[in-house]
Amino acid sequence: MNIQTICEKYQLNKDEQKILTYMNSHRQELRNLSIRELAKRTFTSPSFIIKTCKKIKLSGYSELVFLITDTPKFPNNTENDLKVKSYVKPFSNLMDKHKDSMIMILGSGFSQNIANYMSEHSNLHGFRCTANSHLELLRKNKNVLIIVISNSGETKRLAELCIQAQQNNRDILSFVGNSNSTIAQNSTLAISSDTFNASSFDSHYPQLFFGLTLIHFELLMSYFLSR
Repeated sequence: MNIQTICEKYQLNKDEQKILTYMNSHRQELRNLSIRELAKRTFTSPSFIIKTCKKIKLSGYSELVFLITDTPKFPNNTENDLKVKSYVKPFSNLMDKHKDSMIMILGSGFSQNIANYMSEHSNLHGFRCTANSHLELLRKNKNVLIIVISNSGETKRLAELCIQAQQNNRDILSFVGNSNSTIAQNSTLAISSDTFNASSFDSHYPQLFFGLTLIHFELLMSYFLSR
C-alpha cells in the first residue's frame, strides 16, 4: 500500500497520516491489533480512526486492516472479458448524436495523456474535440458531449464537472475503472474496465486501466467508423 499516495489523494492531516504510517510499519501484527490498542499507540481515539477510514472511502477499521495486510490480487482481464460489443450500440448512438457537436475530453494525471490521444484521434476522423476544460460548454444551451477518463471514477474535479453536466442534461461518456463510482453513476454511458480497487494505489501494482481504456476506445471507434 502506497501511504504517500493515499495521503496526497485524500489530503490527510498529520494525525491521520500517523495512523496509516504506523499500521503500514506494523502490518505483521495488525490482524491481532484492536482499534483501541492502535488508538493508544498512535495517541488518537477509536472514533478518530473510524473517521480516517471513512475519509479514505473505507467502511471501517477492519477493511483498512485488510487493505494493508492483504496481498494484492491482480486483475484478470482477457480479450473475452472486455465485453466491448455490449457497448457498441450505446456508444454509436452517442457519437451519431454528437457528430456535429463539440466534444470535450477530460482526464487528470496519466488519464490526461489518454484524453489527448482520444482528442487527436477523433479530430482526424472529422469530430470537433478538445482535451481542455471549457466550463462554458456545460451551459444548458450548449450542445456538447463530455468524455471523462478516471481510473477510480472519483477524481474530485472531474466528478464535480460530471454532476454539474448531468444536472444541465449534458451527455457524458466515461471511461472508468470502477462501475460503481461517482463519475460512472452520473454518466449517460459508463465504460468500465473494472480494474480499480484499493490496491491500485500501490506504486508496484499494474495499472491496467490505461491500456484497457485505449483498447476499449480503439475497438469502439473501429466498430463505429466501419459501419
